[in-house]
Amino acid sequence: MTISTGESLITAADIDDLITRVRQTAGDPGPLESAKAALFSGFSGNGDGHGDGAGTGPDPEAARLIRQRLLVTALRHGGALLAKLLSRLSPRETAMVRRYAHRLANFLDTLEVWAARPVMLALMRFGLPYGEAETIAVAVLLLVG
Repeated sequence: MTISTGESLITAADIDDLITRVRQTAGDPGPLESAKAALFSGFSGNGDGHGDGAGTGPDPEAARLIRQRLLVTALRHGGALLAKLLSRLSPRETAMVRRYAHRLANFLDTLEVWAARPVMLALMRFGLPYGEAETIAVAVLLLVG
């Protein structure tokens, strides 16, 4: 697995790609557009750029929850964001994520607290070996921060 630091892992272009993919499947891109606005608008405080926290973007917990929702959507629809996850994995792990993407997305939807161990155990229940499950779980958590 490749680990890099100091880069913005989820970009506005990634979200735009997801919005396009969701529209192509006749889905509602509204939540994705809201997520993009929340992550990249730079507004906080009272919502108009004034007040406490103005210009700082969403608080870290809210941003993490938004990134989690974006990753679940990427697992279901593919695209640039999923490619970022897969680029950190070996070819064998990439094939496993592609094979179990919808099941992983459904499982992640049920999690309240994202941690490596429950994700890894779910992947092992899907049939992945311990080593690959652990690597994929860590890559997922690194991507959502």
